[in-house]
Amino acid sequence: MSVLQTILVFVVPTVGLYLLIVALVVVPRRADRPRYRSGQPWPYEPLWWTANPEGAQLPAADGHPVAGDRGGARGSW
Repeated sequence: MSVLQTILVFVVPTVGLYLLIVALVVVPRRADRPRYRSGQPWPYEPLWWTANPEGAQLPAADGHPVAGDRGGARGSW
């Protein structure tokens, strides 16, 4: 196998695949909605989030009460 054949077999498809992935990722984002630039007014309602709704005296977000002393990887601490 010559150097040219090796490049055609191994390099060209690999570079082509990378370029295809980059095109699939970049092109849709450029055609998307306009981006927010700092200094522009924010057109959306504020969204408040807390990791511990019970600690902030708020109801649980999914409707299930946050209670119990189980947790960890095995749920036993």
